Amino acid sequence: MSWQYDTVVQSDEPSIQRFIDLWQERRNGQPMPSRSAFVPEDLREWFGHVLILDVIDGGADFRYRLVGVEISRALGRDYTGRWMSQCSYDVPRAAVIAEFREVVEARRPVLRKGQVAWAPDQSWRSFRSVHAPLASDGHTVDKTLGVLLVGQYALDKLGPSGFR
Repeated sequence: MSWQYDTVVQSDEPSIQRFIDLWQERRNGQPMPSRSAFVPEDLREWFGHVLILDVIDGGADFRYRLVGVEISRALGRDYTGRWMSQCSYDVPRAAVIAEFREVVEARRPVLRKGQVAWAPDQSWRSFRSVHAPLASDGHTVDKTLGVLLVGQYALDKLGPSGFR
C-alpha cells in the first residue's frame, strides 16, 4: 500500500460530514463518545465502508475489529481480527500505525483525502476517510471508528486527478 494524501480540517464530502456530525452528537457532553453510543442502524449509510479498531497500549498497535466489505474488496483481503503490527503493507508497518495513532493523540476526528495504491492490482485509487476516537469512559481512547470511501465512491467527489 502506497499513499498520497492531505489531512483536511473539514470535509466537503456530505457523507463524511454526516458521520462527523453523528460523532459530535453522540459525544453527549463528553470529550468523545463510547462505542456503545452507536447502534448498527446509526451506521447504515456507511455499511461496507466502516472500520473499527481496538487501540492497543495507547496507540502502540491496533487490532482490526471490523473492516467493511467494501474496504476489504479494495484491499483484496480482509484484516478483521488481525493486529496492524502483523499485517503486510507496501509501506513500513510503523507508518500505518502512526496514521491511526494520530487519531488517538488528536482526540478528535481526523480527515484525509488523496490516492492510495492497494492490492490486488496496485492501481491508484482515490479515497476519502474520517477516523474518530471512541472512549468507553469518555476520556481514554480505546477504539477508533471510521469511514473509508475508496475508488468510485471517492472518485465521484474528487474527480480524476484525485484532488480538488
